Amino acid sequence: MMGVSTLPRALNADAYADTFRLASENGEMVLIQRTLPWADFVPGANVSEETAKTTASEKDAVAGKHLNLFFAIDPTDGATGRESLANLPASLAGKNFRDNAVRSAFTSYAEYVALNYKPAYIALGVEMNLYLEKNKDDVDSFESLYREAYDRVKRASPDTQVTVTFQYEDLLGLLPTQDQHYADWPMLQRFNDKLDVLGISSYPGFAYSNASDIPEHYYSQLTAFTDKPIVLAETGYASVAVSGGTSRDGDAEQRAFVQRVLADAQALQMPFMIWFAAWDPSYAKGTPFGVYEHIGLLRDDNSEKPAWAAWAEAARRPYVGP
Repeated sequence: MMGVSTLPRALNADAYADTFRLASENGEMVLIQRTLPWADFVPGANVSEETAKTTASEKDAVAGKHLNLFFAIDPTDGATGRESLANLPASLAGKNFRDNAVRSAFTSYAEYVALNYKPAYIALGVEMNLYLEKNKDDVDSFESLYREAYDRVKRASPDTQVTVTFQYEDLLGLLPTQDQHYADWPMLQRFNDKLDVLGISSYPGFAYSNASDIPEHYYSQLTAFTDKPIVLAETGYASVAVSGGTSRDGDAEQRAFVQRVLADAQALQMPFMIWFAAWDPSYAKGTPFGVYEHIGLLRDDNSEKPAWAAWAEAARRPYVGP
C-alpha cells in the first residue's frame, strides 16, 4: 500500500480534509501521527470534547474515503530532537516513562485509539531510538511500557498490527547533526519479538546528497536483523537543498529517490510505505522543522513537482492486497 500523512499544506480545516482526499485518490493508506493528549488520559481524567470530536471526524474521513489507517502515537518532542516527552501537562512536567501516571496515560490512550479507530496499523512510539539514546536510563522503562501497551491494543483490536518506529539514519549512525556512533542494531532487536511489523522513518537526504549515492542494500540490509515485515512508516527527500543534506539538483534527486524507494518497497514486499508530506509545509519555515519545508511531492500552491508524476504513476498500478 502507498500512503501519505495528514500533514496539510496550510493550517486550516479545509487543508486537513484535503489530505484524506489526496490519500484516497493516490494510494490506499493514510497516516495520522499525533502527540498524546496526556491530560485526557491520566488516572481520573475524562476524554475532552475536543479529543472526542477529532476522533469522530477522523473516523468518518477514513471510512468515507475507504482508506486503511496507520495511527502513530508520538510521545516525544520532535522540536528538541526528541530529548523529552512532548506537551506534558503541568502535573507531569519533567516526568519520563518511569512515572506511573505517564505510563497509565500512554497505555490508556493506546487502548482508546485501538478501540475507537480500529486502525490497520498502530505505532506505539515514533523514532524512539532518538529519545532512548538521549535517555538511556529510560530504555528499560519504555520497553516494558511498550510491551504492556501492545497487549492492551491487541485486546481492544486484535486485527491491528502493532509496531514502534525507529529513525533509520540515526540507527545507522549517519546523521551529520548527531554525536557519531556505530549502527545500533541491538536497540532494534530489543523489541523484535513484540513487533508485528518493523517500522522505520527514513530521510536519506540528510546523509546523501544524491539519490544515486544511497547504497544498493540500504533497506534490504534490515532483513539480516529481523524476520518481520518491514514498513516505511514515513519517508521523504527534499526538493531544495537544506543544511546538512540533500541535493544539488533537488527536483531531479527527489524524483530519483521516489523511484528508488518504490522499487525497494516492492522488492522487499513491504506491506506499506508512507511519504510523510504530500504538500510542502511552508509554515515550517523558521521553525525547528524547517528542514522539512520542501519535503512535499506537491508545492504549497498545489503545483506538481517532477517527483509527483512518479508517485502518481505508481499509485495507479493494480493493487493486490495480502
